[in-house]
Amino acid sequence: MKRLLVSLVLLWLSIGMLYADEIRMPENAPRPIKIGVAVFVNSITKVNDQANTFEGSLDLQLRWKNTDLAFDPRERGTNRMEYNRDAAIKKLASIWTPGLSLANAAMQNIEIEKGLFIYADGTVVLILRVNGVFGTKYRLEAFPFDTQALTVRIVSEKYNTNQITLTQDQRDINDSGLSKAVRLSAWQPKRLAFAESRTRGWNGQYFPEMQAQIMLARLPSIHLLAILMPFFLVMLIPTIGTLYTKLDLEKRLGFWSASILALVALSFTYTARYPMLPSHSIIVQLIVIGSGYQTIMILLTVTLFNPQNTDRWFSNKFIVPEMTNYLRWAIPLALIGLVLTRIMLTSLIMEA
Repeated sequence: MKRLLVSLVLLWLSIGMLYADEIRMPENAPRPIKIGVAVFVNSITKVNDQANTFEGSLDLQLRWKNTDLAFDPRERGTNRMEYNRDAAIKKLASIWTPGLSLANAAMQNIEIEKGLFIYADGTVVLILRVNGVFGTKYRLEAFPFDTQALTVRIVSEKYNTNQITLTQDQRDINDSGLSKAVRLSAWQPKRLAFAESRTRGWNGQYFPEMQAQIMLARLPSIHLLAILMPFFLVMLIPTIGTLYTKLDLEKRLGFWSASILALVALSFTYTARYPMLPSHSIIVQLIVIGSGYQTIMILLTVTLFNPQNTDRWFSNKFIVPEMTNYLRWAIPLALIGLVLTRIMLTSLIMEA
């Protein structure tokens, strides 16, 4: 019985200490408390559209006003108090903070340095330098002419929309942006955009959220070269063997059989390299065009380019040479024109 009483007393004391240590919201501040949000991107080191992640470094600045922390600058000899790293962590443990988090940051791969400024009028500025991996959703319908929005989600998991609100005034906008040092191979940094939203908690309450969107435009030339070169090489050898040589029928059909297998292998290679591409992407269109081209060329190989059939079907011996001379340049140009047209149309649709 005594042990039970001792346990209950210890439990009551621990609960009392827990709530005694909890720092309440500033009582004199109007609700909801405005939290200014600014984000400055220092660097982006890796963009992984297969894993839906990106790595980088950014400064997250949070600003709010707490008149309880106001002081007389004449007594302190300064109009602001500065705290860095360990001093900032110690000071933050003794004052109220909005308790925001980066919802899409991989916590096992993140490093955060803290800096804190408290101004004479009670304005608090908290700066978090974050280095880590962030999860994001890539939209690859326009690949390789796509522009991606790498998202950093700043959310409140403790205070709802009636208690705090995430805002931006001109000061926050001026403090936000992309560093000129941001450089990425195959990508061109564009701008930094913000979007306000809210999330619904398990208890039915709504919590404020702000998304910082790092806009990056993909440079298509590198990807187009890697896509088109193997495709045209797969089509080149059997096309030469059919249109520009005097090989027999079996060898020509052998070339096209090998070309079909190579296109299938190329399709698997594209799928492995770009697994997130949708079914209507430019790569899928290339595979369909290539399959149609191979089918047409096999039909021409066993008909028009087969002397046994042409001698039997055409009595005029000048018709077949004229047709074959025309097809020797028309068929390759038709393939190249169709591929380039699809690429240009995709590019124009995405730019529009």
